[in-house]
Amino acid sequence: MKTPGPFASLMLGLLLPVAALSIEPHRDGQQAFIARAVFVEGRLWLLTDAGELSSITEGSDKRVKETALAEPVHDICIHQHTLFAFTCQRDGCTKGSLRTRDHGKWSIDATLSLRKERVLALMCDSPRISLLTTRRLIDFDHADHRAVRLSEPLDVKPVAAVHDTPAGVFVGFNAGEWGGGLRRIDRRNGSVSTIESKGSGEICGGLLDAGCDPINGIVTEPWNSQCIAAAVGLVHMIAHGRIVEVCGTNVRRLYSRPMEGPKTEAGEPWSTVAFFGLSTQGDALWAAGIDGLYEISADGTAKTRPMPDFKEIGGVYVNFDSPRMILVLTQINRRRSVSGAVPLLVPRL
Repeated sequence: MKTPGPFASLMLGLLLPVAALSIEPHRDGQQAFIARAVFVEGRLWLLTDAGELSSITEGSDKRVKETALAEPVHDICIHQHTLFAFTCQRDGCTKGSLRTRDHGKWSIDATLSLRKERVLALMCDSPRISLLTTRRLIDFDHADHRAVRLSEPLDVKPVAAVHDTPAGVFVGFNAGEWGGGLRRIDRRNGSVSTIESKGSGEICGGLLDAGCDPINGIVTEPWNSQCIAAAVGLVHMIAHGRIVEVCGTNVRRLYSRPMEGPKTEAGEPWSTVAFFGLSTQGDALWAAGIDGLYEISADGTAKTRPMPDFKEIGGVYVNFDSPRMILVLTQINRRRSVSGAVPLLVPRL
């Protein structure tokens, strides 16, 4: 079974690429949406926001539920071609476990006590394995760990994207129509700062405004390791979004695409393409917009491609056709705004 026509019939809006997780209560009849997807050793791993882990082997028509883990999974990531997972009880989590899967078996690498804090993301972006909670940034070294307390808690708005760099951790928030914004955590001391570029005139007229702009994806630029790119996107009555570049505290528009319609008093388009998925391939950025896939170069130019057809496997719509990345549809953004399906962009490792 394939989705009808090009992707437009499924997309009113899009969402999160590499969504940071917050375990939803698991109730009878609850919809559990795909929140994270990774690919390693020929297998696509899928994690729902209810903490349920499953996988699809490339070339197979079956989705297999992972039953070897007794606890819900809060997040997963890939480090040196190995699948890592952080597990903990769903309610009243006080002791979690960092686990690895090797040759089809799970083992516990480390355990961690948690008090008055929630798990936000497990990160494998840099040489280390790190866990971000609402109050701490924790680096693992096999069974040992080092924790830095954050200068302020990160439990105000839903976390949509987290990206780890050698100097700091970037956290993107998505509160739907209430915006979200971007924060940076200094790895040395846990200092949390908000990165913004507000307009001086109209409301939501700036490039990056925490009160207006949900941040759905964050990656290090492939052409400049000192800068990150972030995907801004919201579909609520109208669509608005852009890809911004952040170098230190400087913010500039890397790419945006106006949609048909009226303009603001400043001459800016009232509606622009909203972006959600964000990934890197070679020397380019790849972004999922509400009207297709975008390949963005360092000079801010972009090539666009329509979304491919998706095949339904075990209740999940996927596309394995690209040699660069796998696409996985999720409707998790329905928890935050009036949107439809979104493709997660899953790099092939």
